[in-house]
Amino acid sequence: MDNDGAASPVHHGGGGIIRVVCESCGNPDEYSPDDAEDGFFSCRQCSNVHTCTQATAADPDDFQELAIRSSFRITQPAKPRTPYRTPFHAPHAPAAPAFNGFDEPSEPRDFVSGDEEAWRDPEEMANRVRWRYVQGLQVILQRQLEVLVERYRVGALVCGVAGTAWVRWVAASKVFDEMWARKVLAEDEAAQRLKYSAPGVGQIPQEVKLELEDEVLLPKDRRRVEFIFLRSLRMMLPVYSTLSVCFLACHIAREAILPTDIYRWALEGKLPYVAAFTEVDKLLGTPIKHCPLNARQLFRPVRVIGIWQLEAAAASIAQRIGLQLPSVNFYAIAQRYLNELSLPVGKILPHACRIYEWAMPAELWLSSNPARPPTQVCVMAILIVSLRLLYNINGQGIWEEICEAGRDAGGSGPDANLPPSMKPNGDTSEEFGTKQLLCTLADAYDNIDVAHDYSKDLHSYLKYCKDVVFPGIACSVDEEHLIGIFQDMYKGRTGENPEAHMEEMRTTNGVNKRDRDGTFVGARCFSSAPGIQRIKSEMEDRGFCYIPPRKVLKSDGYLHYRRKTITGSLVCVGHADYYMLIRAFAKLAEVDVRIMHTSVLKLERRLAQIEQRIGKSLDALQNLPS
Repeated sequence: MDNDGAASPVHHGGGGIIRVVCESCGNPDEYSPDDAEDGFFSCRQCSNVHTCTQATAADPDDFQELAIRSSFRITQPAKPRTPYRTPFHAPHAPAAPAFNGFDEPSEPRDFVSGDEEAWRDPEEMANRVRWRYVQGLQVILQRQLEVLVERYRVGALVCGVAGTAWVRWVAASKVFDEMWARKVLAEDEAAQRLKYSAPGVGQIPQEVKLELEDEVLLPKDRRRVEFIFLRSLRMMLPVYSTLSVCFLACHIAREAILPTDIYRWALEGKLPYVAAFTEVDKLLGTPIKHCPLNARQLFRPVRVIGIWQLEAAAASIAQRIGLQLPSVNFYAIAQRYLNELSLPVGKILPHACRIYEWAMPAELWLSSNPARPPTQVCVMAILIVSLRLLYNINGQGIWEEICEAGRDAGGSGPDANLPPSMKPNGDTSEEFGTKQLLCTLADAYDNIDVAHDYSKDLHSYLKYCKDVVFPGIACSVDEEHLIGIFQDMYKGRTGENPEAHMEEMRTTNGVNKRDRDGTFVGARCFSSAPGIQRIKSEMEDRGFCYIPPRKVLKSDGYLHYRRKTITGSLVCVGHADYYMLIRAFAKLAEVDVRIMHTSVLKLERRLAQIEQRIGKSLDALQNLPS
């Protein structure tokens, strides 16, 4: 049985004579078991060793009639040694079929069939790891887009936009460069030499040296080289780039999807990201034949990227692929915020759109600077300026009047016993005045829930840990039984006194927990102190200095706030009316109140400069001769 030089034993009955064709010179010859030297046969013409056929140390007397047939075993043909390195894209010998007794081969991978020879070539290993990584990220991106379209009603246009952006991003990253594997190994070796070249460190250990010119990669270096390639891939194409491409596609498609939405959905497991690696093997198959690293090692993110970094990463991708991005969809985002705060959209939004079209601040465009606040902060600033102009919020002491009226009425809150015309009802009629606006914002501030779904109770948190944080980890029967006992104990305890349990969940060892906006959970109760005193203490905790209401109004114009130097540091100053306005918008945008205040001051300075230039232009036109 000859197969293009591949040696196969041909038994001719008794005597144990086999026929082997030499792989080097092609000379056929017959051998007996006594001709083997150290278990291998050599060609009588060119002295080449036949590594494809091996004689084992078996005693024929122990096997009777099966002695001859069992004294030889066929091994996988070894990869021929060539004087020159074979390109990584060159065709390789077909691998032996895997054992089909199970659906998926199991570890250890040293028992994987013929593909084990491929792992000895660093370039071939790099090629397979690279293909698996890029294909896996593309599958994760596809699943994220499916969830956005099907669950969150995002337009299907984002799929086409994201696909184009993703292909360009992969091409711009140069991850498929032909010399990528050699560059990565050379850079790692240079880094190791630089590390051990410092005085007093010593010479480079033998285990960290990699010989790039070797044809075969030693097993002791194989695992290290795999993670060298993976580290390079994660730097060129980070796992969070799928979230950035999703947000970039939503931005281009003019969807009212914010970085806070992507961050929250990814962190809570509603958008496939943290546990998305469990779906890669189902869609791409088992990685053992194609990649030495499993899906958890390849696609498990270390953390969820923050809101500011997510927007900066999307802008960086757009800059790398040469996209000219538009500004945010101001109308859709502003309308969404006004609806969430229960404010009259028909009265506020047209005025805010005029300010937007007039000023066109640069903060409404995505920036690759991670230190710049997100674009929704600028949208909030425009809405705040619009509300101040429409409702004349300039330190007249409206909130102090509301707190005084509530205290005289004996209510526990500033809006508990107000007249019906002053209570927050979200009405869009003309009677919606400044007092109704401030009461509505105070009520909306308490109703805004910035906590995650998994933090509401212990059962939700345990389910979140099982499905998102530690997916794919099975428990034994005893562990499942113990978990069930603990859950029954927890349910029985919470059923007796749920209010006391919720109060206990808000604190840990007597210390109040902080919300995502930086405030204490227990510090938001209106009944803890009189209205204005509570506002004063809250402003002080957040770096603001309270200003009493203006007794003498020097002008009815717009009041510009400035930061004040107190004890050698700059402190934000403002009236209670203004603080009640910006704190609700800051909590909805999930940023600090001082950041929101700084954005408002920056917008006000820009508007003042525009007015000044317009005034100079009008004066110049009047001075021109007729």
